[in-house]
Amino acid sequence: MFQKARRKLSVICCFTMAWIVLIIVLCCLHVSEKNMYGQVKALFFLQANTISSDLYASKNISIEWYMRSTGNAQNALSIETGGVPSTLTSVALPQEKQALIQDVKKAIHLAANQGEVSSPIKNIPGTGTVSSKMEQDFFEYTSGKERFLVMDARFFEKEREVDVLYLYSLGSFLQDVRTQRLWFGFIWLASILGLYLFSYLFTSHVLQPLIQNDERQKQFIAFASHELRSPLAVFRTGLSLLKNNPGTEKSQRIFSLLGNEMSRMERFVQDLLCLASMELAGLQFQAQEASLAELLQSIYERYAPLAAQRQLSLTLSIEGQEGYPCLCDPQRIEQAVVILLDNALSYTPAGQQVTLRLFRLRAKCCIQVIDTGIGIPDAEKGNIFGRFYRADPSRSQKGHFGLGLSIAKEICRAHGGRISVCDTDGGGSTFTFPIHHAPGP
Repeated sequence: MFQKARRKLSVICCFTMAWIVLIIVLCCLHVSEKNMYGQVKALFFLQANTISSDLYASKNISIEWYMRSTGNAQNALSIETGGVPSTLTSVALPQEKQALIQDVKKAIHLAANQGEVSSPIKNIPGTGTVSSKMEQDFFEYTSGKERFLVMDARFFEKEREVDVLYLYSLGSFLQDVRTQRLWFGFIWLASILGLYLFSYLFTSHVLQPLIQNDERQKQFIAFASHELRSPLAVFRTGLSLLKNNPGTEKSQRIFSLLGNEMSRMERFVQDLLCLASMELAGLQFQAQEASLAELLQSIYERYAPLAAQRQLSLTLSIEGQEGYPCLCDPQRIEQAVVILLDNALSYTPAGQQVTLRLFRLRAKCCIQVIDTGIGIPDAEKGNIFGRFYRADPSRSQKGHFGLGLSIAKEICRAHGGRISVCDTDGGGSTFTFPIHHAPGP
């Protein structure tokens, strides 16, 4: 399911980003082509003004000057005196260029007389110059697939009118534009692959919490089904025995067994509800001023008989004479301490010791539950606070569901601390529960 969603989201993300990149590429291409065209026009104006100035001054008018002025074979220069082409133009200008010059003249004449919209001439705004000695017009001219920048100039020399028509080919510019567009298109197409890979990794990262939540949900369903199946089977068997053999000597034991299983199921449901409240809106806390020393004394007095029943030594160690006042939720603190203490009492062999310790570390009040039991392997220490995690499979037989430590972790974090575990000297485990919201002594 998530693989299909990942592919769809990757395609949508890639498609969206590809359009954004395309718009950026087109904008960059437009700016680049505009700058290229501006450079070409600047070169054309320089060349055209040089030609008109040299002709007006009648300096160095020769075949070498003509070839140098035209620049390359794609350009064309026509000089007419009194309406008659000059000898230099007739000799140096090829027939196809002379025909092109005539086409340009006809287009100029039509545009001047009729102003046709379909004229191949496009004026260049702000470039026409008129003076008493020389008149110049600049425009673009299109002939089929060819485009030219054109200078149409005229001036008088010894009472004769000299007409100059200079055609500057845009062929090289258009070729550079096509090459640049191909490169930009290739870069855009190549970027699509990179965008898809990025989209796939990005959507994988975005979907990771959903995948983890789905895994937790599957794990929860499997775990809850397993944990609820056992007491339900006991209920079914017990009720069947009571129905078929009422009033027997086994009834008392059956009722006791059903009561234990009911308590176990009730505890499991309470843990699940607690975790559900963490997921949806977080634990509800009622902060108030409380004495941690009195709180631990109360817990100790309640659990000392249970420890003695299991042949364990439970001791309480409170450093100093202060009452350890703290702004916290005492019910949640008690819940966390009871979880740790219950685990310690369950996994410490008979004849060993469990210690409740309260001390101050800088601005924090720290609660420790120390046991000398079986301990926790180093490889498991990073996982024991995970939900439904149980390093020892036998915990399910002792009423432990792998939920308590995760609840204690959330309670500790809500009080500004971080619960930790380390090995006890001589064997066992030591859980440290710091509470940040503790006023100074």
